[in-house]
Amino acid sequence: MIARALVIRPLIHEKLRTTLTVLGIAVGVAVIVAIQLANQSALRAFRESVDAVAGRANYQIVSESGQLDEKLLLRLQWLWRHEGRFAPVIDTEGMVQSTQMPIRLLAVDLLSDLHFRDYRYARVVTGAADAGSAAQMYLELFRSDSVILPAPFAKEHGIALGSPIVLEFGGRSARMVVRGLLEWHGPATAFNGSIAICDISAAQASFGLRGQLTRVDLLIPEALARTVAKQLPPGTRLERPSRRNERVDRMLRAFRMNLFALAGVALLVGIFLVYNTVLISILRRRRDVGVLKTLGVSPRQIFAAFLGEGLLFGVIGSICGIALGNVIAGGILRLVGRTINALYVTSQPEGVTLTPSVIVTGLAVGVLLSLVSAIQPAIEAAQIRPIEMIRTGLQQRMSRWSALVPAAMACFAIGALVSRLPPINGIAAGGYTAVAFVVAGFSLLAPAILNGTARILRPVMTRAAGIVGRLAAASLPASLRRTSVASAALSLATGMMVAIALMVGSFRETVRIWVNQTVQSDLWLRPAKGLSNASIALFPASIGDEVARLPFVRGVDRVRGRDVLYDDTIITVGSGDFGVASSDGDLPMIRPRSARKALLDAIRSNGVLVSESFSIKFDKGVGDVVRLPIAGGRRDFPITGIYRDYSNDRGVVFMNRPLYVTSFHDDAINTVVVFLEPGVDREQARLRLEQIFGPKYHAFAISNASIRKEVMTIFDQTFLITYALLGVAIVVAVLGIINTLSALILERTRELALLRVTGMSRRQLSTMLVLESSMIGLASTVVGLVMGYVLSFILIYVVNKQSFGWTIEFHTPVALIAISLGITFLASAVAGFVPARLASNIDLVTAIKSE
Repeated sequence: MIARALVIRPLIHEKLRTTLTVLGIAVGVAVIVAIQLANQSALRAFRESVDAVAGRANYQIVSESGQLDEKLLLRLQWLWRHEGRFAPVIDTEGMVQSTQMPIRLLAVDLLSDLHFRDYRYARVVTGAADAGSAAQMYLELFRSDSVILPAPFAKEHGIALGSPIVLEFGGRSARMVVRGLLEWHGPATAFNGSIAICDISAAQASFGLRGQLTRVDLLIPEALARTVAKQLPPGTRLERPSRRNERVDRMLRAFRMNLFALAGVALLVGIFLVYNTVLISILRRRRDVGVLKTLGVSPRQIFAAFLGEGLLFGVIGSICGIALGNVIAGGILRLVGRTINALYVTSQPEGVTLTPSVIVTGLAVGVLLSLVSAIQPAIEAAQIRPIEMIRTGLQQRMSRWSALVPAAMACFAIGALVSRLPPINGIAAGGYTAVAFVVAGFSLLAPAILNGTARILRPVMTRAAGIVGRLAAASLPASLRRTSVASAALSLATGMMVAIALMVGSFRETVRIWVNQTVQSDLWLRPAKGLSNASIALFPASIGDEVARLPFVRGVDRVRGRDVLYDDTIITVGSGDFGVASSDGDLPMIRPRSARKALLDAIRSNGVLVSESFSIKFDKGVGDVVRLPIAGGRRDFPITGIYRDYSNDRGVVFMNRPLYVTSFHDDAINTVVVFLEPGVDREQARLRLEQIFGPKYHAFAISNASIRKEVMTIFDQTFLITYALLGVAIVVAVLGIINTLSALILERTRELALLRVTGMSRRQLSTMLVLESSMIGLASTVVGLVMGYVLSFILIYVVNKQSFGWTIEFHTPVALIAISLGITFLASAVAGFVPARLASNIDLVTAIKSE
């Protein structure tokens, strides 16, 4: 009965306020749910692909360098006597040459592999008109140019059974014939069907992989695992197939954490709405609360009623948010998937699936935070004496707001201290905590700032709008309990927007300078058009000498990179010609300052340079030694320099090409960097290179300007989701202003009616309310600007450095911030038109009678 009188009935009657509050929570929950679904989908696609390719194997032998000698199989023959099975595997990425489409190669022993993976053939090419036995028919699959494709993949790309297809793996291309089609089952489902399967001997012969394996799959009793591990050569390890998924999950941890932190901003702004709504509910129903207390209702019942209101908002908002998040997850999935593919691992998610864990997370976050935000207003309603609740006009002012200033200063001090804490498991926990304390500090300052804004602007408003402006300035201090919360919400959203704009703008400018400094060659010759497929597009070693012999070419640099395991973490080992780099390149060095000295020292000592992120993550400096897995074991390399590298956050070890080739037995090339003779026209040289090497190597020549442009395009695509999330937070905050001012109209009905009766026109009334919202917007925008600069320092110098290991030079994108702040202020001013319309519809007779 009490809940119905104090909560249910008012919520039904006050549809606008209820809708805005529910919408604020729903949007925050929706963003969190959508990001969780998108991340889950992208990772699930990778995990399912790895599991489908692994089949029934319970262990795998892998090389830390990515290469295994097939002689290892001789050491495993004893497993057959102990009910064990092993299967050699080549599992690598490549391309369909004609379309530049990534495709996975799974090469296995098609006979023995039946113990590990299920192959369901839809159709198979027969060797003659009369196929004879089934065994004779399947013999066609063992031919040296045979390949098997998933039937859905072949249908989608118009590939018929028996037709040729040119595949490229490891820098070698081969014309294969599709002699088998698989049903959508088992390995055929991996990587969204973008997988080619062939016999391992055919792959080794066609793609220059003789004697090489990627891994060995095992199906052995658990008791034998330790014995197998002891017999492995250096640089190899025995591990579960799921271990690869765990590494990728750990690699993406910082990326996911940053997305959830941004999503939390939108939710936190929505929680301000709940606090404000419950507070306004108490203020509007103070007579009812006072009467009920007089009649004997206990404070506990009053507390439970208003806490129940917060719970109700949380449940309804969370349910709506989960549904909305499921809808918008598809758009976020494209952005998240693009970033993961460009920077981390190949993943081809098809869609999102709303799982019970996501539903529980969405409900828990929305409901819990709504409950927390309703506790303080509910306690206040339960504790205030009935006479104070019944008397008109009480609890509108906030008489003790000055006491919040010391608390705000304490929050700032604590934030400064915790920002100095080291990261925990690669997560900048201290940085995120510092952000929370800074946000809390500025939120506590909101009443003081709003009160000061009203005092400063009162003379200006009076001169500009007369009595209407004076009344608008006076209304803010008279209702700080409500307006300060709305201002704090908008300040938070604006502050985070400014902070992210500063961080992204600084990062973008840093990357732009880095690209201009590092990309100084005239042309790049690549086996693929884009940069995001750099790890799978390769040239054979012969192309480097061919390019160097051209009369218009002054010099070339042969670039190669590969992923290896270091300290159970995936890093990149890159290589190039250090002699060319020392004379023509300009690496952005941290230590020593001279790139030439670091490169020449590396040549003399067979050393390496490491990226800044590698140095920070693994605590390595100049003079230290890094032990890397190489072909056949491990080797120590002295570090002669640390340089800035923004190509990935995993860490890069950079070595001279001759040292790389001898260490990894890998002479393939990702990119041929071309330096032209003086006076040679770049565009003519680019066309000439494509004419010469296009038909032979399927090569593309790209100018340095195009490379720089593509790098910046990938950067902008990566951070597009960041701006989208901040836009959502701003929208929710503006909803908070509409909600607050609309509630103020209901609270001030008699006051506004008296103003109308005494001669104020509807237009003047609307002007007064728009001025009020404009003052809130102005105060929030200014505070948000200051908060944004404070937060940006934490994000750039703490969170970013601890999460990704990058040093970013501070830069202010003036135009972007000015436009963003202008839009925010304009939106908050326009928000005043909604409550102004409500005020213009007040029934004057009814309002005056109640007075």
